[in-house]
Amino acid sequence: MIDREVFAWGVRLSASPFASGENQGLTIQSEISHYKHGRGSEIRITFSGVSLTPLRIIDAQTWKEALGAIINETRAVATELKLVAAKPAKSKKKR
Repeated sequence: MIDREVFAWGVRLSASPFASGENQGLTIQSEISHYKHGRGSEIRITFSGVSLTPLRIIDAQTWKEALGAIINETRAVATELKLVAAKPAKSKKKR
């Protein structure tokens, strides 16, 4: 599951691929800034740490799938922020 937090500067997505076990604390985060015309959104992906022991193949696959999900959702959010930025501001009509 990917958690989404909205801030004044943009959106943060977080995933914790391991529900239990020694790798439970490992997380993947993506930060997407608001769209800037001519530059796009700045995107940063970070990891909370490293495993102290080698990952088993199933754990590596789980990590890969979580990273892929974060990347896909990051692209969707960046597109969403671009569309929001492209909308003209509503102006109040004078009567």
